[in-house]
Amino acid sequence: MTIPPTNADIIAAVSEFVRERSDAGVLIAKAVSDVSFADGRVRVTIDPARAGAEYWALMETRAHENLSELFGRPVAFNDEQGTWLRTRVEHVDVVDVDGRELGTITAVELNRKAAG
Repeated sequence: MTIPPTNADIIAAVSEFVRERSDAGVLIAKAVSDVSFADGRVRVTIDPARAGAEYWALMETRAHENLSELFGRPVAFNDEQGTWLRTRVEHVDVVDVDGRELGTITAVELNRKAAG
């Protein structure tokens, strides 16, 4: 691992988590159309059409009210990856394809929730 992680490292870590969740059948993960990183913020974009779902149905079936709590998991824990990613990641934001916010959380809040 490079110290600190590059933008590409951060995008790859979050994208891998999304892929794992999608492969496990998590519908909201199947709807992720983009993962980006800039200025300390990971941004995950959701497009229900990618999952073959209607917007309302996807929102009704999500397990997390704040989707940033789900997609921020790679940043959350005190393992090697989480600690490494938090050297640069300050926030995780989730938006839909029209730019509407579906969740935001700081890396500190994610870590606090994960570490107890």
